[in-house]
Amino acid sequence: MIPDEKKPIPWGLPPLRSEVLKRQQQELEQQEQEKREPLRPTSVDISSDSIAGERLLKGRSPSETTFFSDHYCDAANRRADGYSPISASQLRTESLSGRKRLAIFLAGMGIMAGTMVYIRFHMCDQQAIDPSTFSATTLGTCVDTLATVDSLLHAGFDTNNTVAWDRLAEMTDLYGNRMTASDAYDRSAKWVVRTANEQDGNLTAYTEPVWVNDWRRGSESLRLFVPTRPGGQIRLPMLGLGNSVATPRDGIEATVVPVHSFEELRQLGNKTISGNVVLFNFRFTQYGEAARFRTRGAVEAEKYGAVAVLVRTAAPDSSFDSVHTGSSSRAGIPAASISAADANLIERMYHRAQAKDAAADHVMPRVKLVMNARLRENAKQSANVIIDLAGSAKPEEIVLLSGHFDSWDVGVGAMDDGAGAFVAWEAARLIAQTGRPPRRTIRVVMWNNEETLQRGAKAYFERHRDEIALHRFAIESDIGVFEPWGLTVQADQRTVANLRGYGSDLLKILGAGNITTPEVEGPGEDISILCNHGVPCAGLLSVNPENSAVPGDEKWSEHYFRYHHANSDRIEVIDKHQLRRSAAALAAWSYLIADLP
Repeated sequence: MIPDEKKPIPWGLPPLRSEVLKRQQQELEQQEQEKREPLRPTSVDISSDSIAGERLLKGRSPSETTFFSDHYCDAANRRADGYSPISASQLRTESLSGRKRLAIFLAGMGIMAGTMVYIRFHMCDQQAIDPSTFSATTLGTCVDTLATVDSLLHAGFDTNNTVAWDRLAEMTDLYGNRMTASDAYDRSAKWVVRTANEQDGNLTAYTEPVWVNDWRRGSESLRLFVPTRPGGQIRLPMLGLGNSVATPRDGIEATVVPVHSFEELRQLGNKTISGNVVLFNFRFTQYGEAARFRTRGAVEAEKYGAVAVLVRTAAPDSSFDSVHTGSSSRAGIPAASISAADANLIERMYHRAQAKDAAADHVMPRVKLVMNARLRENAKQSANVIIDLAGSAKPEEIVLLSGHFDSWDVGVGAMDDGAGAFVAWEAARLIAQTGRPPRRTIRVVMWNNEETLQRGAKAYFERHRDEIALHRFAIESDIGVFEPWGLTVQADQRTVANLRGYGSDLLKILGAGNITTPEVEGPGEDISILCNHGVPCAGLLSVNPENSAVPGDEKWSEHYFRYHHANSDRIEVIDKHQLRRSAAALAAWSYLIADLP
């Protein structure tokens, strides 16, 4: 468990067991016991009602605290040695003698030196990891935990392991994309559950119910009338936007008026817009800015009498000939996406026709749009997919890894977000293979319905509402799985600082040790409901494989959005070795968190 700000955990050696037991034993027996047994440190109860524990923390700086309650790995082992944790009520408040202070100091130095020697000569690759530079957080982590994390990190370099990619390729080849409420979604979910239960030892896979809407695009087409072209028209590639209404059976035929912003739409008003089709044509800068027109375009244009909306695809301008779909707010008029090139073509036609000296061939752009989409609300009970690796000491506490399982009905959803779901699955599988499960349960959740209404995330929250406080951390991957870079973390400052320490000390060997915050990129859509209820959260981030841009760079997300929600989202977008390295990084991050005392 990662401590909160109100319960800091002391860094340094705890008081002597002999001091604690002194009140309960006779003076002569106590002296004889001290002669027989060596001095040993033991754990300290620092719960909120531990006055003595709070006293020990006075004057300590934040750098002297860590995630952990003591230096040892396993409470059961300590009890076997006769040194189980002692309560605050037993603590003695008298100051220690100079001799005993010296003994404590020497014992602590011995423990520290032994840990350093073990790490340097028995665990770490000295060319990649330098234990002499470890932060207090890493030095305070149990040696067995570090050894397991080391094995997970090195699994990232095992080029023979392509399990995650092979499974993703097999599933998408068998069933294709996984549109919410589709039969392909349900069959894919059953395939994952069956595969995990049959092939992955120590993992338990199952589903939990989710009620979802059923939106189907049906047949659709878009024609642009150009008298000078053969046949007088061009068939334009298009994709209806999710949740859109249908056109009348015979379609809608109207002139197209291009605008570049909602403000320009308002300025033109009903006089220009009414009875026409509105085209939102904008230059792609950031996805969030572009997606505003996709999600709100039909609702806003309808206010001024528009009969339909066309939206330039929300993708980098360099993807000028591709069409990407996505969710839209349901309005009374239909909405569709077209390519950047065709949006520019329509706008050029409009401005030529508007010119005072327009030639006869320069006609106003006019289109015929046909869409046979339909929506059935709460039409089907579908499912989230869940895979658990039970914790060894605190199985009721959960570290959640996730990606969404649904996709759009184009491509096969390998990148968005099959890779995100499968990188979480592979991380759990790698941890299970170590033979040393962490103290807390690792739970993989493959969310349903992220693309429209996040019904899967909401259903999980309601089903586990009474257990949310037991969710110690949540991680989501939904911005592409390429070369691992690190995490974006939404948590208290101490947690962020401790994760930075782990990243710079350990995860750097995979290039995955970087930490940023939600100001750069949010943790994820599906886990946001957990984040908003106090669960520390993170998103798994990658490097742009086209230009090596990293989170925060202007061009960082362009590679991802080139294939996002498009027919080109195929298994070829995912590199099997990058997927493995990202899974190893996620496994290491999650194990460090889940194995804390």
